[in-house]
Amino acid sequence: MRALFLRHGESGHNAHTGEERLAEELGDKLTERGRGQAVAAGTGLRDLDLGITRLFTSPMRRAAETAERVGEALGLEPEPIPFAYEFHQGEEWAEGFERVQLLKARLEQEPEDGLPLLVTHGILTRFFLLDSIFGPAFTEDLRPRMWHLRSSNCALTTFEHGETAEPGGAPTISGWNCVTWMERPWDRP
Repeated sequence: MRALFLRHGESGHNAHTGEERLAEELGDKLTERGRGQAVAAGTGLRDLDLGITRLFTSPMRRAAETAERVGEALGLEPEPIPFAYEFHQGEEWAEGFERVQLLKARLEQEPEDGLPLLVTHGILTRFFLLDSIFGPAFTEDLRPRMWHLRSSNCALTTFEHGETAEPGGAPTISGWNCVTWMERPWDRP
């Protein structure tokens, strides 16, 4: 089965360049540019006709606002997943790790022929990817290196769950695999 992750559109926090910290009610909502990105992503996903069957969203405002606009284009109602939110200051590694495991288990409940889309956050998508690659070797000391994976607003990542036979006699891979990373096919001419 496959699952698509879409990072939310540009938020106030993403656009903010000042040294002072934005209030959460300002930082967690989409900017005008972010709303445009969300509309473009929704239209692009509709035009790609990937067969998306469900639309999930982080409960955080910037993701929910993005999911609303994507859902309008796809004719799907966003369904919040309460534990698919952004990592926050002070969150323990074990808590974040547990949330990613819950998310994996939740997505694995989807029908094999379904294609869920989750509107979420860049750091959660990175965590999902690196946990899938490294498994138990993905430890907290690798956390600073997570930022070396580029993340773009309203970019699409594709994960696949199951067994994948690699060509040339390489071992079969089981579990979650990353098929595409942070693409924006609707931006191509």
